[in-house]
Amino acid sequence: METNNAAGMLLVIIAGSFSGTFAIPFKFNTKWQWENNWAVWSVFALLITPWIVSLVTVPKLFEIYSESIDNVLLVALFGTIWGIGAILFGRGIHYLGVSLSLPIMLGLINSVGTIMPIVYKNPADLFTQQGVQILLGVAILLVGIVIVSIAGSKNDSENEDETGRTKKAFTIGLIVCILAGIFGPMVNFAFVFGEPMQLKAIELGTSTTFASNTVWSIALTCGFVTNFGYCIYLLKKNGTDKQFNNAGIKHWIFAALSGLIWYGSVMFYGVGSNKLGEMGASVGWVLMQSLAIIAGNVSGILAGEWKNANHRAMRLMTAGMVVLVLGVLIIAYV
Repeated sequence: METNNAAGMLLVIIAGSFSGTFAIPFKFNTKWQWENNWAVWSVFALLITPWIVSLVTVPKLFEIYSESIDNVLLVALFGTIWGIGAILFGRGIHYLGVSLSLPIMLGLINSVGTIMPIVYKNPADLFTQQGVQILLGVAILLVGIVIVSIAGSKNDSENEDETGRTKKAFTIGLIVCILAGIFGPMVNFAFVFGEPMQLKAIELGTSTTFASNTVWSIALTCGFVTNFGYCIYLLKKNGTDKQFNNAGIKHWIFAALSGLIWYGSVMFYGVGSNKLGEMGASVGWVLMQSLAIIAGNVSGILAGEWKNANHRAMRLMTAGMVVLVLGVLIIAYV
């Protein structure tokens, strides 16, 4: 696939910005609960949009799938696991609280999603100058994630009192967080293991720019099944399905918009990573995830979420952002 580092980096930056801010429209849906928003989000982000984009941009889409059955099944498997990981992410926060769960989950998502593609393709690359630089950048980013997570927990007035947490709950929460951190990057594994499908698409006339769409339509549909299924469970359990009838069209539009923005992050990531060359899936992944954290926190500050934060929390947040930017810069110049 063609390599264009500048264009690839720009697209990954856009992807990270979209990934970090996609949930902003949810803030306007005051009459809906999380499961209402997430159900509609799932339909647009994981099902409708991926298939529309794939059908429009990839000629002979189903011919590609029929000739790549093994890869389709592998991508579907990783997509399903990622969908489970998305649910576990929310449960991890429930069990351990923000300050303890986020460093574990985000740290694993970043490191596993960055290092494993290199190990899969060519483990020796980890010991090259580029590989060492990526590892250094990942280590710095992990420090930044921990600092930002601690700052976020100090700004969360509803943060769980850890002294009341039982040993059993802590053990369960730790297991859930570790699984969420391992399952979370599986969507990137789908991208890596779906490369033969992308190459087949290019062979059959698809532009290299849109070849990654062959992966997303399969992986995200499988993620949709788990996410939407969990939302249905919560809607019935909590009786919140009735809230769909109590809100105006605005709520549907904002939830759908969140879905479109999130899918845009995945699409731009796929295109950008392909342009970054041999280590694109690793470099692109860690950059997108880190930029998403930065973009999410900046948008939160601009939205006034930090206006009542104490000085210590703000200093920690600023320090964490600086460390994240440093890690991004180190990896960006690989």
